[in-house]
Amino acid sequence: MLSQKLTELKKLLMAEASLVEKMVAISMNAIMGGYECNLMEVNHFEKRVNQLELEIESFCTQLIALYQPEAKDLRAILMSYKINNDLERLGDQAVNITESANAICGHPIVQELPELDSMRKSALNMLTKSISAFTDKDVELARKVCQDDSIVDDLNRAIISKLIAMMKDNPQQIDVYLHLMRISRNLERVADLSTNVAENTVFLAQGKVIKHHVEEQEG
Repeated sequence: MLSQKLTELKKLLMAEASLVEKMVAISMNAIMGGYECNLMEVNHFEKRVNQLELEIESFCTQLIALYQPEAKDLRAILMSYKINNDLERLGDQAVNITESANAICGHPIVQELPELDSMRKSALNMLTKSISAFTDKDVELARKVCQDDSIVDDLNRAIISKLIAMMKDNPQQIDVYLHLMRISRNLERVADLSTNVAENTVFLAQGKVIKHHVEEQEG
């Protein structure tokens, strides 16, 4: 009976992950495309993600209370609970990116930041891989996601540094630069949250803690 409930839990998480992935893709495509995101569509998805988050949270609590799971089953429920929280936060990042993308839609300054397009592609790739790793319990893919996080961090630092220099040279465009900073930082958060999902996937599959480089320290 519990195994059936865990399968149902995973299906709910996959549905939430699919919605989040769509939200992030929509928000990111408009950054470099020069057209407005459909903010209404993104907000519609966010409402559904929020509903699923509460449903999954309640489901996890009920499973623990009713079945008192142990070992692998308990680990599956606890990691699902944590991944659920990260997915909801990923949806929030997508909304933030969409708002700023709409505010600077078509502005030529975006073309002066090729690093932003690289960051967009890397962050979305991490999100897609983290969801696939979770779905398939693919530990190798999950570890690859964690390794890729440093790429996005480096791009974020480069973009922020470049934008600060632009602000000094062209202060009348500061509103545009601030939106670009917001997008960059939210993309960095997308990468961080994707890394969280990947780390929790490794723990779910193998019972190994790899966050905070614990595995390296123990080795």
